[in-house]
Amino acid sequence: MPDQMQAEIADLNTTIETLDDPREGYALVTDRIKAYRRSGSAVPEDLRLIERQLMRECMAASQGR
Repeated sequence: MPDQMQAEIADLNTTIETLDDPREGYALVTDRIKAYRRSGSAVPEDLRLIERQLMRECMAASQGR
């Protein structure tokens, strides 16, 4: 993965860690994934992993966990 992608993902992850609501982080990640797809670039696996983790957190939060 190019250094620029790694830096973007690291910055995104840092931003997500400061948020109180996992839904906000999930929205940021899905927006970034959509941007990669629109540009015709492959979505980095690290970003997909973050998306899945946030999805699990959102589901747990909605169930009161």
